[in-house]
Amino acid sequence: MSGGKLALNIILLTLVRKSELMHARWINVHLETGEWVIPEEQSKTGQPHIVYLSLQVREMFQELRHLAGDSELVLPGRGSLTKPFASNALNQAMGAMSFPIPPFTIHDLRRTGSTILQEQGLSSDVVEKALNHSVGGVRGVYNRAKYADQRKAMLQSWADYISSLNVPLHH
Repeated sequence: MSGGKLALNIILLTLVRKSELMHARWINVHLETGEWVIPEEQSKTGQPHIVYLSLQVREMFQELRHLAGDSELVLPGRGSLTKPFASNALNQAMGAMSFPIPPFTIHDLRRTGSTILQEQGLSSDVVEKALNHSVGGVRGVYNRAKYADQRKAMLQSWADYISSLNVPLHH
């Protein structure tokens, strides 16, 4: 699978922001523990964020590891080990995918994931934490929970759900 399609699949299955994946470095991806740490300087909230990797996403990262060669970047650009994959190349990969639904953007993958997970009865707090959203107000001040176990289970269940749809994401 191409780097662009792998990236889109990873965004869908992890619910990360496009920019978080585009700037990811191998030093922060820990396949053995199934964790990818988005450092504070790449996180929209300004706080480090742990993304728990489903089995499917671990396999995709292994494919990207092979494609990345000696680059420190998870998604190096074409012809450069030090510059990230071009954002417009990811948009072009998205445009090349055809589904029998109205056109959608890369960010819509996050919104759709959030909606479906909450419709499936998952806690809004767990979903919001997985999306790396800041919870505002008094609730945000008092709710510092990381929900690690729930997020691991949720992201594996989400990946299994998407895999069960039999949509040819890998081709």
